Amino acid sequence: MADGGRSALGLSIGATNLAAVTADRAVTRRTVLTLYRQRSPEVGVPSENPKLNEPGLVITGFVDRVGDPAVIVAADGTTHRSETLVADALRALSYVVTDGRALPDAVMVTHPAHWGPGAVDAVRVALSRVSEWSDGRLALLPDSVAALIALQATPGVPSRGIIAVCDFGGTGTTLALVDAANGYQAVVPAVRHGEFSGDQIDQALLTHVVADLSSAGSFDTSATSAIGSLTPLRGACRRAKEELSSTIATTVAADVPGYRGDIRVTRDELGDAIRQPLDGFITVVHETLQRNGIRTEDLAAIASVGGGASIPAVTTTLSQQLGVPIITAPRPHLTPAIGAALRAARGPADSETALAPTAAGTVADTTTIADIPVEPSPAPALAWSEADDDSGIMPIRPGEYPEQGSTGLTAARPQAGIDRDTKPVVSRPVADAWYRRPAVVMVGTVLVVLALGAAVMITLRHTSGSAPTTPTVSTAPAPSPSNATDTQSPATSPPSSTESDTGTPPSTTTQAPTTTSTEAPTTTSSSAPTTTGGPTTTQGPESPRSPRFPRGPRGFPEPGPGYR
Repeated sequence: MADGGRSALGLSIGATNLAAVTADRAVTRRTVLTLYRQRSPEVGVPSENPKLNEPGLVITGFVDRVGDPAVIVAADGTTHRSETLVADALRALSYVVTDGRALPDAVMVTHPAHWGPGAVDAVRVALSRVSEWSDGRLALLPDSVAALIALQATPGVPSRGIIAVCDFGGTGTTLALVDAANGYQAVVPAVRHGEFSGDQIDQALLTHVVADLSSAGSFDTSATSAIGSLTPLRGACRRAKEELSSTIATTVAADVPGYRGDIRVTRDELGDAIRQPLDGFITVVHETLQRNGIRTEDLAAIASVGGGASIPAVTTTLSQQLGVPIITAPRPHLTPAIGAALRAARGPADSETALAPTAAGTVADTTTIADIPVEPSPAPALAWSEADDDSGIMPIRPGEYPEQGSTGLTAARPQAGIDRDTKPVVSRPVADAWYRRPAVVMVGTVLVVLALGAAVMITLRHTSGSAPTTPTVSTAPAPSPSNATDTQSPATSPPSSTESDTGTPPSTTTQAPTTTSTEAPTTTSSSAPTTTGGPTTTQGPESPRSPRFPRGPRGFPEPGPGYR
């Protein structure tokens, strides 16, 4: 980058290795974290980290556990969250690549493309608790996107079409299909294939070497002592695998019961050893394309990244069986970290997962690390991993990390996008809304029940008080005009509860009945009003009724015709 430009740091998370890149340096470390009581954690193994000069609590395999709700139990019985261990390891690696100086202004971290939203959110929260990154200077993006950012700068990638990003890692291979014209947005979820990995390539080459020794009668695999000798032999096979990336033949130092010496292996023998698992991955590529309705001819290119991309047999097999251009970088194990540093140098963008500022982190730094010595810069490892004796700090080669602001870097690069869940992570319990609190719900329920009960009572009372009563019709066979009486009770006098009419003859009269209609009485009556128009009936007493509402004033209008 140009002098005075925005300082940036790119970090990549891998199951086997962690990588860090700045404008002028790059470093990788094994994903091994050592915890101390009186000093900050250290990352890597002793052969690659001189700071590992005293015993500590060693924890491995935590990257593949990210997103697992179960905690990691260390050898001393303590428990640890995997995402917290990742954050501690990245912090330690950041100070290694900066030689103990203050961290750059902008930091970008890449995560495996096959991680789900839960794993990404867990790492995001853990990183935000690190004091150096609690101010939101750090962001996350998938390693497939970061790799294409680096490859677009050097050597270049197509600007349109579907690009298959194949990341050959230490514990598995990840296939990601992205749309180049849409900011590298993922077309389908990334596919993880665990049957082709760096660990399995080491095992395949080890099996080949052991088979040669057994056929020559130099090594008895059934002997008990042979089991312990396979561990160093496996490490020698891994180093031979890396050397075969640039040479056609190398030797494996073997020290096993019955044989001590060097065994010659060639690049073709390595290709034969990995042919079957590599063909299995090619089958996964075809099945993924077919399942998503994508033809092989629709692929614009294949981006090969990760340590396994350095093996020539991998590149040639992909090209022959898929028939599309293969794009890779000189040091493919650093490709995601370089892309992350380039993106961080360009500044924040909407497509990135920025970390919200939080309180001070949980990583306790009780000692200064400014005295970290500058490590030598050996030649980089050639395949699959930066491990053991071949790991270290490496300078960035000319042209591998373009200058910031160069037209070749920014002119043709579209904005990188990410297909991921952007839901923020809540690190503390969220208070319930006031209308969901138990006390409010209980009081509200009681008030509603009381209101409904009152409404029902009012309705019942209003119905029984305002309903019209049956008009009372009284006919009497008065022998003289003076015997004609009105049997209707006065409007102000309620009917008696024992009222009965016993003076009515059994036959009706020819006199027209006198009909009088009144409103409902103001008191309770235990018997219905008596209608005398035919044979007289006497009703027995009834149970008292509820009191009715008082009548309104006499000024109310006369009832309608329906009541006459």
